[in-house]
Amino acid sequence: MNRRYQAIASILILVAALGLWGASRMKWATILVGENPPSPSRVVTVDGSQWSPWLVAVAIAMVAAVGAQFAVRGMALRLVAILVAIGGGVSVIPAISLLTEGQDNSYIVKMAGLDPSRNPIDGIPVESTPGYLVIAAAVCAVIGAVFMMRTANKSGMSSKYDSPAARRAELERKVFAERERAAAGEPVAPETNERFLWDSLDEGLDPTDDEK
Repeated sequence: MNRRYQAIASILILVAALGLWGASRMKWATILVGENPPSPSRVVTVDGSQWSPWLVAVAIAMVAAVGAQFAVRGMALRLVAILVAIGGGVSVIPAISLLTEGQDNSYIVKMAGLDPSRNPIDGIPVESTPGYLVIAAAVCAVIGAVFMMRTANKSGMSSKYDSPAARRAELERKVFAERERAAAGEPVAPETNERFLWDSLDEGLDPTDDEK
């Protein structure tokens, strides 16, 4: 189940990162700049990275978070999940600005390096598709963060990535726990015993030595 949650979280967050990156490459608006004296308007195209410079940064951070969930656990993983959710929420701000303010947005005029007092703005036709794409990506990021949070209490990297000393200590703990269960008359699964036997021998432990 834990692996399933990790897979779902990874897919959703990667989709969110891809959506944010794609939106940053799309055209968000076209600024029609009037000339003085009047003449045909000059066209200035504004893409997502100009409207919201941090979209790409948030996308990169989300990709990094996917890798982090396989390397950390507990509070560290919860922190990663919270940061992913915050990143998704922050990314919605420029999308809302695009969809609500649109042609009345003076912020993007400044971002494009234009001075309305010297260059009258005839209009700012906007594209709604990038805004909806960012919102969809943010939703994926938040849902992915929820699944990531559910894995917070599970193990981080697989034991095969642990140091030899850590593996030996873990095996000793498991072997002694199995001995205590057997001494108490509790049933022990044969396949579990066999796995511990081979792992113990690989680490130089004697699982049959009760005096250890």
